[in-house]
Amino acid sequence: MILASLLLISAAAADDAGFRPARPAAEVDSAALKCFAIHNRSGPVTGTAEITVAVNAAGKATAVTTPPGTEERLAAAAQCAGVMQSYVPAKRDGVAVEDKLVLPVTFPTLPTPRLPVRSAIDYCHAPWTLEDLKEGELDLPVRVGRDGKVQEFLLPGGILPWMSEAARCVAGQLEFYPAVLRTTLVESWTVVPLNFNLTRDPHLDSEVIPPSLRSDEAAILAAYRKCYPDGHTGEARINYRITVSKGGRAYKVELLETSGDPALDEAGLCILKNLAFTAARRNLRSVESTLNWPILVRPPG
Repeated sequence: MILASLLLISAAAADDAGFRPARPAAEVDSAALKCFAIHNRSGPVTGTAEITVAVNAAGKATAVTTPPGTEERLAAAAQCAGVMQSYVPAKRDGVAVEDKLVLPVTFPTLPTPRLPVRSAIDYCHAPWTLEDLKEGELDLPVRVGRDGKVQEFLLPGGILPWMSEAARCVAGQLEFYPAVLRTTLVESWTVVPLNFNLTRDPHLDSEVIPPSLRSDEAAILAAYRKCYPDGHTGEARINYRITVSKGGRAYKVELLETSGDPALDEAGLCILKNLAFTAARRNLRSVESTLNWPILVRPPG
């Protein structure tokens, strides 16, 4: 009996000695990144999932499964990686055979904003809050490059023109810490919720009074005389975006579209910075505000 048992153990050992299990033919991270690019676009995919792969004698995956309870998008991306991965088939006594193996598949961390998204939302929403209090919400998918800048964004269909413009503005303002796979920076999609509401409580009303020009005619004329370029005689109506402080000064002035004459464009910037405003008020409090402000730049009278 003892001799028979030893013979069986010896035969099993000999059998194991002639068997080489299937294994990945390359780093799994490469397949993971390909599937990450596909699945991350429709929603966040991050973390690690375990896959069980059935590999045939040709080294092809014939079935890939993940444990029950794995998050749906993570499971789909991991199974995708299992299918895309190349394998060295198992061999028994030098002959390729079918086998199963278990692999962990790791996906990148998600990109995170460098600064609060709320700041960009407030800046881009402000021009639309001063007349009829336009409000709304949307989820904005953005593709973040390895440099942390937004490379692409997708606007949902059917949104109103003002929300489309505000969302485009937000996308242009955002910068991120990029996604990372182990120690490598990678491109990634992420979804940024945009809440264009003046109050977080939908049951509260928000009364907004837009800023207005406080400078009198003499102060306006002085600003024109100070800023209009010597030797010029032309005029142009130029649109700017101004940020008015609580104290009523346009401390930030941006040219939205050039007049074609850089000297007139600069004159308009100068004029607005030398005017005084009455600050916007929200619920009876002075607040900083941003809005579009066109002016006619012409020789002072």
